Amino acid sequence: MQVSFNKTVPVNASTDKVWRIFAHEFDDAHKWMASVPHSHGHAVGEKFEDACTAGRVCSLDGNPNGMKASEQFLAYDEEAKTCTIRIDFLNTMAVFPIDHNKVDFSIVDAGDGKSEMTWAFSSQIKPWAFFLWPVIRLGFGFFVGQIIEELVYYAENDAPHPRKVKALTTAGAAA
Repeated sequence: MQVSFNKTVPVNASTDKVWRIFAHEFDDAHKWMASVPHSHGHAVGEKFEDACTAGRVCSLDGNPNGMKASEQFLAYDEEAKTCTIRIDFLNTMAVFPIDHNKVDFSIVDAGDGKSEMTWAFSSQIKPWAFFLWPVIRLGFGFFVGQIIEELVYYAENDAPHPRKVKALTTAGAAA
């Protein structure tokens, strides 16, 4: 079963800047995303014309053998500044309820050096997890909202969101 939601937010940064961070620096999500201690480019799919990468792998817990998100472009349009990404989860527990996620990302000019970013997010949940959908939706809505907030902050301030700074500090203290 597939379930989805959309979120559109204003950004006080140009479309070119947001697109550069999101698409051209796709492999570097760890620089701004608090939930990702490490990310790197990985050819997990087709490399589209004008795309800087074919995909990435994001560590989600800092453990080399821990949970990861393997992300690949399903569509990529440099001129329109749109892309579609499939997110598969690796090294999950058997009871993990998500088969995969998909994000349709777009950024459009809002005038005066500002832009508007839209995320159309969908989850393909495992059949047995259907009854959990309200909880999954709430959790992923919150999680995706944080990712969007962190990207907006990074684009507007040229610095990581305080949540990312805290994650880095916590990881450094644990090391």
